[in-house]
Amino acid sequence: MISVIHQVLNMEFQGFDDIYYDWADFNCGMGVCCDPYAVGFVLPNTDYDDYLFKLINDENYDGNGDYGEEISGELPEVCKESPDVRDPRFDTYLFFEVFAEKMEPYLGPSSNWEQGLLHLLNKTYHTNATNILII
Repeated sequence: MISVIHQVLNMEFQGFDDIYYDWADFNCGMGVCCDPYAVGFVLPNTDYDDYLFKLINDENYDGNGDYGEEISGELPEVCKESPDVRDPRFDTYLFFEVFAEKMEPYLGPSSNWEQGLLHLLNKTYHTNATNILII
């Protein structure tokens, strides 16, 4: 199943094998700040903030992939170095529903393939995420 998921990703998202990642952005009220709790993964030839998916520290997010009110608007700007996607605090992938819908004609409902996608992303990016949310 994992190889099929990989083939569908390459077919639907041109450049999937060449994705790059960096800290995600956060709208901090006075412009855009670096989000120290999320890494954004971007396809080549797309805008830097047009994320195909994110790797997040789930402790700070709710079930909809949003920050809880206690830290909204108060994120520190600590993102000077490249993110370490192997950091165990990054434990959840957020995959966006609009992209999941592109995969469903080939693989069926996301509940059939989301764990395979999690395994593929962990293997590809050498991460240790334990959860995947499709939002």
